[in-house]
Amino acid sequence: MKKLSYILSLGLLCLSVNLSAQTLDDALRFNKRELTGTARSMGMANAFGALGGDLSAISINPAGIAVYRSSEFAFTPSFSFNRSESDFKQFSGTEDEYSFPFNQIGGVATSQTLREKKEGVVSTHFGFTYNRTADFNNKMNSQMGVGITDEYLPDGIVANTLLTNIMLEANGYTPGAMTDRAYFAYENYLIDPLFEGSTEYFSHYEIVTDNDDGTSTIAYRNPNGINQNFLIEQSGYSGEYGFTLGANISNKLLLGGSINFQSFRFEERKTFREINVFGFDPAYNTDLDYYDAYSNLKQDGFGINGKVGLILNLHPVRIGASFHSPTFYSITEDYYDGIRSYYLNYDQYYSESDIGTFEYNYRTPYRAQGSVAFVLGKIALLSLDYEMTDNKSSKITSEGRYVSDFELLNQEIKEYFKLSHDVKAGFEIKPVPYFSIRGGAAYLDSPFKDDMVDVKMDKWMFTGGIGFRAKSFFFDAAYAMTMYDDSYFLHTDNTIWEGVYFDEPINISNKRHQASFTFGWKF
Repeated sequence: MKKLSYILSLGLLCLSVNLSAQTLDDALRFNKRELTGTARSMGMANAFGALGGDLSAISINPAGIAVYRSSEFAFTPSFSFNRSESDFKQFSGTEDEYSFPFNQIGGVATSQTLREKKEGVVSTHFGFTYNRTADFNNKMNSQMGVGITDEYLPDGIVANTLLTNIMLEANGYTPGAMTDRAYFAYENYLIDPLFEGSTEYFSHYEIVTDNDDGTSTIAYRNPNGINQNFLIEQSGYSGEYGFTLGANISNKLLLGGSINFQSFRFEERKTFREINVFGFDPAYNTDLDYYDAYSNLKQDGFGINGKVGLILNLHPVRIGASFHSPTFYSITEDYYDGIRSYYLNYDQYYSESDIGTFEYNYRTPYRAQGSVAFVLGKIALLSLDYEMTDNKSSKITSEGRYVSDFELLNQEIKEYFKLSHDVKAGFEIKPVPYFSIRGGAAYLDSPFKDDMVDVKMDKWMFTGGIGFRAKSFFFDAAYAMTMYDDSYFLHTDNTIWEGVYFDEPINISNKRHQASFTFGWKF
């Protein structure tokens, strides 16, 4: 079978098939989950399903709330540094992005019987937590060409630059009859009529000479060509607000359940830039420096899900299991595109389309988890988590004219997606009672069948951390590194960049470094 052609944007795969690539990109983005939460949990690669007793562990397995012996409040700020290194043909580039995500905040209230019990309901617990589940802040910048020129043949122009494609699209129309990008280019002074009343245009890559009869002709074209770049800028997050109840039964069986509200915000700008690097000699201050043709996507969503879990305490072994229902999202999406031009005299102009708004619903996959932990007194612990995600169960729906498109998309999701299997492992050692050393690793499986894509979309994560404990206060610090390779194939059909074509993908190597710091109090 021929492998599916794909577009991968900074870890978010877009598939080029007979459906909306943007929509499938959305599906993967809504499903995205990352290592996050408290510094203790992150230092152990979130392998906390059988351990509990941590505010992030509650979102992994709600039964973990019943491990608490007291009440607790904690919050976790963090610092994130993302580096993407792009490689396209002989060109390479590096882009860095810094952000300061707030990983989590929350508390647990523990209620115990007045007389200590060893059988029956030993304690009950209620918790409210917020955990950031994904951070979308990232950038990618790739050079696509240097010294690009158009070919002027006797029977026409072979347009290799985007601006010349737009100019040819404008030919034959008066400015008032132009639409979309041709009109944007005209309003930005990137193209102008050869002479008054003409419907033939010249671009800022050309110089015209006025004739005695009132007409003009193209006298000179930039022989050095222009440079082309493609940029992606992403920002946003997804987060989960959870209300959890739990009970400790005879210190052997721990039960928990939660109702969770999911928030989602994402913004992405994709920019194709043409730089008039060499310009004309001599240069004039009205010459074009560069211009951007861009598209902008903004998504806001709200959803709800439920989780149930249990932990069996078979000291020194703990066994955990949990089930996460799908998240049922309601999404509002805004989209527009435009052109912005920059001139050597520092003048700037821009024109944009009207904002298009679209609403639809999305159901994420369900998830099932199993975990085992070994607790060696107060000296050390070792934990292993496994998670299965049924990516094929994702579904997008809407009312109106897009119903048939989404039916096709849902068929493709079932055909190309698979069950993914994630594994996380972590350890904690206490050389002294008040100090802990932690480490962990995680493997996140690709959501796609291996024979459907050209690159396996898996990730590796490595973590470490330390912790300090006092009677009522604790502090934890953790570091996590995520590594993954992507490819982005720039498809331009039916976009503002239509007319320029690239037959190779942009290869991208990503590394994300995150440091988290938890401040907590027990009472």
